[in-house]
Amino acid sequence: MFTKRIITQAIIFQSALWLLLGAASAAQAQTSRADSAASYVNRGLAWHTKGELERAISDYEIALVFDPQSANAYILRGLVRYDQKNFDAALADCNRALELNPRLAGAFLIRGTIRQSRGDLNGALADYNQTIALNPQGAAHAYNNRGNLKQTQGDLDGAMADYNQALRLNSRLAETYNNRGNARQTKGDVTEALADFNRAIQLDPHLAQAYLSRGLARLHQGQQTEAERDFAQALALNPDLKPTHDQSFNRTKAQLVMK
Repeated sequence: MFTKRIITQAIIFQSALWLLLGAASAAQAQTSRADSAASYVNRGLAWHTKGELERAISDYEIALVFDPQSANAYILRGLVRYDQKNFDAALADCNRALELNPRLAGAFLIRGTIRQSRGDLNGALADYNQTIALNPQGAAHAYNNRGNLKQTQGDLDGAMADYNQALRLNSRLAETYNNRGNARQTKGDVTEALADFNRAIQLDPHLAQAYLSRGLARLHQGQQTEAERDFAQALALNPDLKPTHDQSFNRTKAQLVMK
């Protein structure tokens, strides 16, 4: 079972770091209007991380009044709009940010995430490749997402290579361990998959997908009681996973009967 897991919340922090720190060298040359814009961008980011999406958008829009050329404000507003599932507006913000700053690695990462969510796999792949080209040492999320894309296309070896690189760059990405575990399980490496699911849960005990994945792996190994415990925990953390659970559980049971 492969549950596509595109990292989004973590992108807020990494992309914001690229955006805000990347502009630090020019901070002393900013005008007072640009300073004001940067202040609103910072506050908008703070609202976003707290889940206050409308307040975040309001601050980004004020920032754009002060500085209409702020690529940071556009891309971060796009990220909020992505969280609101307003994909067309999010994509437009990403495109505008890249018109203003074609070397903004975080903007390519976010646009790739939006495109992948919309099913534009070729566009997403191009954006992840560009993210990696612009910032190879800070592209762990791009490698993770590109791995998901490859796994969706059935390229398990390519996906594994991307997950491995993501974890070399950032060994604490719980979602990547879960995604790599799913790839390993699909390849039949259930023992190694379990190790990845355990690591994902250790890093993020609230990652519902990892419990669901581990439950399916345990079911393959005949550990019915442990599997049911994992399924219960997954659904307690995220009840919206029930359709995925039901489909994956039934498919796994059918596979086991046919063995």
